[in-house]
Amino acid sequence: MSRPTQTAITLLLPFQRYRLRFSHRLLDSLGGVSRFILRALADGLTLERIAEVVALSHTVLLQQMAFLAQHHFLAMARDDGDAAPVVTLLERGGRMVAVERRLREGDHLVWLDAFTLDRKAVHMLVTTDPESLVRIPSGETNLDGKAVVRLPSRGHPYHLFDDASRLHRLLSQDKLATLLGHFWRDAESLIAEEIDNMDYILSTEPTNEPEYHPVIIEPAELFDISDGSVPEKRPTLPPLLVPVLGMKVEFSRVEGFPWPVVVPPARTSYMELVTHRSLPHFVADGVTEPPAHGVAVAPAAIGANLPEIDETVVPPGLSATFSAIRTFARRDIDHLALTIRMHERADAMLISFNQPTSEAEPSCA
Repeated sequence: MSRPTQTAITLLLPFQRYRLRFSHRLLDSLGGVSRFILRALADGLTLERIAEVVALSHTVLLQQMAFLAQHHFLAMARDDGDAAPVVTLLERGGRMVAVERRLREGDHLVWLDAFTLDRKAVHMLVTTDPESLVRIPSGETNLDGKAVVRLPSRGHPYHLFDDASRLHRLLSQDKLATLLGHFWRDAESLIAEEIDNMDYILSTEPTNEPEYHPVIIEPAELFDISDGSVPEKRPTLPPLLVPVLGMKVEFSRVEGFPWPVVVPPARTSYMELVTHRSLPHFVADGVTEPPAHGVAVAPAAIGANLPEIDETVVPPGLSATFSAIRTFARRDIDHLALTIRMHERADAMLISFNQPTSEAEPSCA
């Protein structure tokens, strides 16, 4: 069999861009003055200097300090009754300061999948280089010389509320800690201590065109990650259509041949056009053109070299008529196999609903 002309296929997986802002429930419950006092103590300011900045009376400031001490953010001690108390920032207060500083880093860009067909099937992508995501005009089937398989976006896009709900389902406590660890470098102990209090808000980020996460695979891998058997009752991914060439040979008796001959029945063979494999058990369903929406279509590898096709021997006294049809074989993409390949890219971090529990989380460079 001749080698197909395409050496790689790029799967293009559409994602929707969002902004994610982290918050801390306990920190949010503290007033602005309380948070300032904790920051000031962490920076070494004296009580006198703090009082000047917040413009509070000595009595009111001490009441505020007592509240923070009651909740174990700081400790107050007096050497004698008339002297100002000695105030010490406790570990809990120091963590609040550290969390607040991290939160001041601002919003973060995240992407949620726009191609899964089940609300529970969620993939979130984070990258430090948004330019690594592909923008390609609708209808293009070639990207930098590589053939592409574009998974279609959902026919009915989710609203912000829907995707916020999907994200909440995805980000269990462990996965939220993983996400925080990606954004808050070298803060593992802080995250472990405060993860119970962490929360987040998802907001929209306007984009003018789809953004695709590219996954480069060999053509044969399309068959490793897809199945041509009976489709799932509730598929979570759009179906994949593979182009197929049907070749039909019909025999007939040559007029005037003097001896009797047996005319064999017509024979039809099929070959998929991605890797040029024969399909001995394929049954055509009459589809000659893929639907306009809702399916991924693999590109045919058609070059100058004719692939190896089984020869047909025509016995004496018979003639043969050859005809060809173009059709498609439907295959269902294995979601777990696709997820594993999605996570192989080193320039993006993905959190997926079905990623193996033993899989180490990748991180962006």
